[in-house]
Amino acid sequence: MKKVVLELKEGDHIVHATHGVGVIMGIESKKLQDEKHVYYTVKTDKLTYWLELVESKSTRIRAVCAPATFTKALSVMRREPKLLSNNFRTRIRTIKDEMVKCSVIANARLIRDLHARNAEKNLHVNEHRTMDKLKNQFASEWAVSAGIDKVEAVAEMERALSVSIEKLIAQENV
Repeated sequence: MKKVVLELKEGDHIVHATHGVGVIMGIESKKLQDEKHVYYTVKTDKLTYWLELVESKSTRIRAVCAPATFTKALSVMRREPKLLSNNFRTRIRTIKDEMVKCSVIANARLIRDLHARNAEKNLHVNEHRTMDKLKNQFASEWAVSAGIDKVEAVAEMERALSVSIEKLIAQENV
């Protein structure tokens, strides 16, 4: 993902690759090791963090996607899943590589594939946590983007994932 310079102000929503959707609550100056730094104060559902102004140019931060992006992402979720490696380390590397992209479409693929693996074999506890986190971030961002209720977003996402599982089962029965 390429760097995008975000001009942020109080009340703007952003997406952080790790923390998910957050709201800019304000701008603060903090002194660290005798140097003054300026930060955005960002509040998510679960935490508040400080994002240095220079970090707002990072590939790990992006604006909330347009509602049309979620339509495409749901289409990706409805497709037949790609099977993840049986090798745990390889799977973890794949998951990390996809998550660092900070992309709705990449996350949709990852959610779909983790969901399918969980349907066939139980996910490792950390993989399950990652899938739950990605689902929550997806639904939260979609709710903000489209102005819909998060519960509605979760229900639509689960319907798309059910279609994907049906395709996987149909393929296995061929």
